[in-house]
Amino acid sequence: MLRVGEVWRRRRRDDAGLVRVCADGDLADGEIRRIDGLPAVLCRTRGGLYALGLRCPHAGALLVKGTIVDDCLECPLHGGRFALDGGAVRSGPPRHGVPVYDVLVRDGLVYVSRRPRKVPRRAWGGRRLSERRRTGAAVAQPAAASRWRAR
Repeated sequence: MLRVGEVWRRRRRDDAGLVRVCADGDLADGEIRRIDGLPAVLCRTRGGLYALGLRCPHAGALLVKGTIVDDCLECPLHGGRFALDGGAVRSGPPRHGVPVYDVLVRDGLVYVSRRPRKVPRRAWGGRRLSERRRTGAAVAQPAAASRWRAR
């Protein structure tokens, strides 16, 4: 008889499988293809394969209609660019990156993981207020607060 914890572990392991997308030679350099069964797109550039989220987090545009520019996937709607290797925002209006999926080529077939890797929370590389205090970085305070403390 299986315990609840064992059943949960088995289910999580099975869900984290791979989805077969296409043959390795089917995707041309610079081509973007939607992955059936996943909210993701598959891109090939300079021999590398990358899988990113299907929609732009800024306005929901389909990234399948985008283009690959300077190792970034560019949104067709407002020109936001997402890094192919990590999904982080490189330029444009989006504040959050897109999910990134692991890609595996085995026996001439391309597989993509069912679950995305974690997306960087702070796309622009800023620090949280608590991190600034811990590291000793200058913390900006409102002018009114500094006036009251000066008295």
